[in-house]
Amino acid sequence: MNPITQNWTLTTLSSDIAVTCHEPPTVSDRVLEQGIEAIWQETRQKHPGLYNGRVFCLSDLTENTLSGFWCEYRWVLAQMRSPELAAQLRLRSLAVTALLICPEGVVLGRRNPKSLYLPGYWQGVPAGSVEARPGDKTIDLKAQLLAELEEEIGLGEAVSISGPFLACEHDTTHIVDLGFAIRTSLGFAAIQTAWRARANDEYDALECHPWHEIAPLTSRVLPTTRALLERLAP
Repeated sequence: MNPITQNWTLTTLSSDIAVTCHEPPTVSDRVLEQGIEAIWQETRQKHPGLYNGRVFCLSDLTENTLSGFWCEYRWVLAQMRSPELAAQLRLRSLAVTALLICPEGVVLGRRNPKSLYLPGYWQGVPAGSVEARPGDKTIDLKAQLLAELEEEIGLGEAVSISGPFLACEHDTTHIVDLGFAIRTSLGFAAIQTAWRARANDEYDALECHPWHEIAPLTSRVLPTTRALLERLAP
């Protein structure tokens, strides 16, 4: 099924949402663990650069609070790849995404066709899982977003962040996107230059659209981006 037409769950959030962390569940089922590891090894053969870091998964989400735990990325990957394992794991992994807004309009990125998740679809940039990063003592959502911006677009400065405004949960993978706005005084040409020189290969194309041209685009972007476009339109 086309992810753009699926019924993702939307939750409006307070911009000062509180984040708490608790201990993760344990995987004591040997068959489940074997299934997770089999998918991990199979996927690594095709994508040898994959890293089994820790990602944040939700146990509870309200307008003002979110709580969850750190788990291995391979658990989340197994859930995305296997409906059977998903029914057992029932993870809700957390991600951050944004609309990057520059003087000419809104920047959209097309996910690389080789991406593990939703290849080829257009979305607001950047976007990525909430990951445990060296030196982190607390979960700083805006710092996570800035790190994604530098990795995926090549920008680390001259921006301001507001939000999160909403959470949007994929109805099959149960990945939960938190949606922000990133504003910059840099023009789109400078953004493209930074992306080509310093960014990773998360996107194979960038576009910039003025706000008055946004409405026709909502049918071809992912639901989180669509919700952000509707929420942030001037």
